[in-house]
Amino acid sequence: MTKIKIYIIARISGDAHFWTDKVCNQLDNSFEIFKSKDHNPWNEKHETFSKNVFDIDLEAIKKSHLGLMLPEYGNDCAWESGYYANSEKPLVVFVDAQREWLRDWMVKGGVDYVITNNSSTYKKLKDDPILRYKKIILVKKLRSLNKELKKIYQKYYP
Repeated sequence: MTKIKIYIIARISGDAHFWTDKVCNQLDNSFEIFKSKDHNPWNEKHETFSKNVFDIDLEAIKKSHLGLMLPEYGNDCAWESGYYANSEKPLVVFVDAQREWLRDWMVKGGVDYVITNNSSTYKKLKDDPILRYKKIILVKKLRSLNKELKKIYQKYYP
C-alpha cells in the first residue's frame, strides 16, 4: 500500500513543537509525514532563511497527498494553505480548542475539512459563517485522526 504523504502546516518555533508532535505521533505508519520544523532552522530568525528552506518545503508540498494544518499557525502557513486551496489536494485542519485562527477568513475559505476532538469547538465551527459550509468532523479521540485522514485520502485518490 502506498503511504499517504502529509505535509504538516504548523508553526516551526520551539514553543509549537509539543503540539505538532502530539498530533503527528498519533498517526500510524500508513502515513509519511513532513514536518517543516524537522527540516527548517526553527531556532533562527526567519529573515535569515536561505531560499533552500523554501525549496525544501515547496517540494514536500508538491509530493504530498494532503495538507494537515495545526492551529495556531504562523504567517507563513497562510501561504501553504493557499497552495492547497488552489490545488486538487485537500486541506484538512485539526483543532482542539484553538480559536485565534478563526479570524483568518481567507484561510478558512480554502479549507476542505476540519476535524476536532472537542465538542465545544465543534459547535463553534458549525456556527462559523465560512466553516459551516465545509465538512466538519467530531472525533472522540485524537487517535481517530488516522481513520478520518484515510477516508479523506480515499475520496481524492480512489
